[in-house]
Amino acid sequence: MTNFLRRPAGHPRIYGHRGARSVLPENTMAGFAYLRETGVTAVELDVQNARGRVPVIIHDPLLPMAHTRDAQGNWLPAPGPKVIDLTVDELRSYDIGRLNPATEYAARYPLQRPQDGARIPTLAEFLEWAQADSDLLINIEIKSHAHQPDLGDAPEILAADVAGMVQHSGLAARVVVSSFDWRVLSALRVHAPDIARAYLSFEQPGQDTNIIDGGALMDGLNRKDFGGSLPALIAAQGAKAWCPYFGDLTPAELAQAHAHDLAVNVWTVNADADIRRMIAMGVDGIISDDPARAQYLLDTAA
Repeated sequence: MTNFLRRPAGHPRIYGHRGARSVLPENTMAGFAYLRETGVTAVELDVQNARGRVPVIIHDPLLPMAHTRDAQGNWLPAPGPKVIDLTVDELRSYDIGRLNPATEYAARYPLQRPQDGARIPTLAEFLEWAQADSDLLINIEIKSHAHQPDLGDAPEILAADVAGMVQHSGLAARVVVSSFDWRVLSALRVHAPDIARAYLSFEQPGQDTNIIDGGALMDGLNRKDFGGSLPALIAAQGAKAWCPYFGDLTPAELAQAHAHDLAVNVWTVNADADIRRMIAMGVDGIISDDPARAQYLLDTAA
């Protein structure tokens, strides 16, 4: 295998999703530090731009009411404001260290430990911290909105800003950039061909999908031009990895991806049975909200 993201069958790399969302507040420095403490050596985090083209680590384009309090300690009554409209200093006035118990989101993570006072990190802050950990593999998911451009900067800007920061940090060799908006990845291929790219996909029936042949989120690409094979299409873009939703992946598609030397990293896998099934199938990476649990199941797999 020539791809540094590939792993021997049955020995996938475990990635902490948004740090360790089941255990500590998502996309926070406390969550990232937890990975180091538990021995998990890969992290997935979300990046978009604040006002002034400053990359910050947060998933939603609007401040989420499920885990955001204002400077007076009040829960947000509704999502917002937009991240793109706020400066870093304005973003840092919000506390993201606790789940709002009145929300369904909080019910999904009943064991998440509060970290009152946690703030939205900048990508620069995270990368400086990561320089001290030579074993950490970093998956930066760039959030972009093809159908709602008012929610963030253009794909070309996002790709350029993140690539510049990663290259300046000296960590490019252990960074992979992923996105559901493949226009971001096309721009990254131009701006920084040395940074590994991973193509996210979601194809559950009856739900929103980014896999629409010829659509904006696929940057106009079409599977029919590659024999109907999504892995072949992604490999032809010079990608290092394909990141499908674990419920979409079939053994045949996994074999196709591996035949093209693509790593296959599945998201977001939390149930024990699903983690074990992905290990047995032979994926290269498992992205999980409870990475220590996933690592335990991997270490004790028969």
